[in-house]
Amino acid sequence: MFRKSVLYFVLSLCLIGFLSIQSAFAEYPEKPINIYIPYSGGGSTDITARMLTNLAQPYFKTPLVSINKPGGGSALMHGLISKAKPDGYTLGILITAAITRIPHLRDVNYDPLNDFTPIMQFAVYQHGLAVRADSQFKTFEEFIAYAKANPNRVSFSTAGAASGQHLVMEYLAIQEGIKWIHIPYKGGVPAVTACLGGHVTAVAQAPEWAPYVKSGDLRLLAVFGEKRIKDFPEVRTLREIGYDYALISGMGIVGPKGLSPDKVKMIENAFSKASDEKGFNKLLNRLSLLRLKRNQAELNELLQTEYQQKKELITKLGLYKK
Repeated sequence: MFRKSVLYFVLSLCLIGFLSIQSAFAEYPEKPINIYIPYSGGGSTDITARMLTNLAQPYFKTPLVSINKPGGGSALMHGLISKAKPDGYTLGILITAAITRIPHLRDVNYDPLNDFTPIMQFAVYQHGLAVRADSQFKTFEEFIAYAKANPNRVSFSTAGAASGQHLVMEYLAIQEGIKWIHIPYKGGVPAVTACLGGHVTAVAQAPEWAPYVKSGDLRLLAVFGEKRIKDFPEVRTLREIGYDYALISGMGIVGPKGLSPDKVKMIENAFSKASDEKGFNKLLNRLSLLRLKRNQAELNELLQTEYQQKKELITKLGLYKK
């Protein structure tokens, strides 16, 4: 009886060891992969991320699950990703300008350069300032002149405090000696809706405003990027107007620190192929987003560079966290 017990015990250990080895070498993925989106549903980030995820799905044998995690201008989601296990089952839509900007403005619970595994970039936002079509402001100059002459009479909405658009407006306020009111929302759609409803004077945002500018409900006064937007060629950039500023922000895929190279390669390849699909690029054009791919090495280099540039700019503007 004793010998049988010992034999069963040894066999049990062998079985446990075999299953452990088998599990260690199991092919990734074995369960659903969560893809977190840092803004609320219905905005350009949400729509783009969900379509890209759907196009990447055939390259994975388990479901890719899109989950909105808005808050803090994307800081809430980035914090979640930074604390996740590096097993490849928790990924996020990286906002390059946000992850390199927010830590200079306020304390966050992650290190932007050391707590993540950048994987790839697939697009670039195009931002701008818009007002209602029935607004008294026909030009950017009229908008600025009124704001200067009427302290705290002009309000503007953005997708969140410390967002890139918020920083642009703070830059303009410092340059022009303006006092105006910032109304942050948890995403681009509610920010644009607030402007459409007359709750704010203007909206500074990624191109959730584009369909409404095209329909004639909003008027685009200026764009914040390095170049004019293809769909609105008559609208000038801030640099063309005379300001030494351009807001550049990309969308990509990110995971927690320590994600294995083989998983990074698989995820990068899948999403890179998905971003090449014609349907996806048609969506980017419709949303006034630019297609710009970067691999892991290129994206990591961009984040390192942008982090230092943002620190210098925010310090220069006197906005660096106390």
